[in-house]
Amino acid sequence: MNVSPRFLIPFLAFPVCAAAQTDRTISGIRAFLPAANKAEAEPEAPVAVVSEQPAVTEQEEPIQSEQPPRLEFSADAERPADVSPEAHPESYKTFKERLDEQVKHNLEDYCPAISAVLSATNDEFALIPWMEKAAQEGNIAAISYVANARLHSIQHNREQAPEVKEAYNMLVKAAEAGFDQAAVHRYSCQRAGIGTPKDEAAAEKNLMEACKRGGFLPRFRWLQFTGRLKQYEETPPAEVMAEAKRGNHHVLYYLALLTPTAKEQITALQEAAIKGSADALYALSAICSKAKPKQSYELLQQAIKRHNAEAMWTLGGALCELNSTNPLLKEAGIVPDDKMGRHLVRLAAMVASPTANLWLGNAYYTGNYGIRQDAERAYRHFEQGAARGHAPCGAAQGYMLLKGIGTQADTKRGILLIRGAANAGYPYAVVLFAYAHFKGLGVPADADKAITLLQEAAAMGYPEAYIYMAYIAAKGGVNLPANAERADKYIRMAALDLREKARKMYEDIQKDGEWIPHP
Repeated sequence: MNVSPRFLIPFLAFPVCAAAQTDRTISGIRAFLPAANKAEAEPEAPVAVVSEQPAVTEQEEPIQSEQPPRLEFSADAERPADVSPEAHPESYKTFKERLDEQVKHNLEDYCPAISAVLSATNDEFALIPWMEKAAQEGNIAAISYVANARLHSIQHNREQAPEVKEAYNMLVKAAEAGFDQAAVHRYSCQRAGIGTPKDEAAAEKNLMEACKRGGFLPRFRWLQFTGRLKQYEETPPAEVMAEAKRGNHHVLYYLALLTPTAKEQITALQEAAIKGSADALYALSAICSKAKPKQSYELLQQAIKRHNAEAMWTLGGALCELNSTNPLLKEAGIVPDDKMGRHLVRLAAMVASPTANLWLGNAYYTGNYGIRQDAERAYRHFEQGAARGHAPCGAAQGYMLLKGIGTQADTKRGILLIRGAANAGYPYAVVLFAYAHFKGLGVPADADKAITLLQEAAAMGYPEAYIYMAYIAAKGGVNLPANAERADKYIRMAALDLREKARKMYEDIQKDGEWIPHP
């Protein structure tokens, strides 16, 4: 599963997250926003928006003809033997101070506190013990974080397990203390019946109480959950218009994505960015990434200063993966920096970017980008991303469960995860499902079914599936005799997209003696 940054250019690294950024003046932000003129408002490529698979502009400028230099990646800094909060008292003190500040101002942003953990430990999995200690000491933001993390990790049919009820009660404590994020999560639990009996009326009543405090997040979620935002395109509800007028950046960003034209979208995104939306800055950066790479970088900087996790992942992955021969890099004056790149991707994963989880999971699985190979950490990243609803992470986690890599084998759960990712429309999950059928992992062995699934993956835009079909056809399997002519046909079909690579890929698989769809 190849992972690459969503932007075409890497960006120069710089320190981030020392403290929450407060400079949100109109003049300060407008200095970085692209002009909403006709040429930029109607770009050749689709307008990018912040979503699981945002569109990006394609690179059309010619790349320099000389062979790019091989990138060398410096090794990670050693993680201390003990990453517990007790082993880092000064850093833990900073961590607690930042959480206390978050509670004091009822902020959604955990990034300043999380950054203190990463800086002290260089370990993206050290966060939960630090949060649990702070929760035990009564910090409301930490209580909300720990409760939400536990609720995200529950499996199907465990909604009323004792540990789930305990996590829900933690949310109630934080919500009743006035912490808006906890109030929103509590609403979701009451609506779905997680850790508490399902009660939609009580859920809405409690969320309305949170809305009375005036915070942007609960008001946005109330408009979203009650369907008022969906009504906006037809007859804009008065409540939505009033909240937009208040400058609720969550609402403004959501409405920007509903605008009918690219020009209107840029204008709407500018307004959302001016009011404080990091997502809007990230989207604007994507829009001008091709035409104005330097300006795109400046916008991405602003999004990272606002602690946008996807912007961190985009920058971090690019700093590690791209090379300086790209002419767009010269125009922006940017150089790769793999150390800062890894730091930013780790921070993005800790803040809550499932795409950062996918990148790190892949890096730990393969041992790329200066990251030591570690199957257990790869699995944990895929697991974390899957818990955040990311289909590619779910597919990768499912594969590792099928094979028992980095975790104890569990074919039943592995198949459930792969099937779920396939149903979500992720083509590589369909390939993994085909592999499971071919090998008889968690499902009855059925080579013919595997071929059918691979045909579906190919139709979804995954041409490598033809190579796997060729392998199965040549080898044969349960209920499918070997057929060399059919195998050659599949290779020719793959060549329509993969050209000369198709035959080599097939030969490599044959040389290995087995088709192994690594995550």
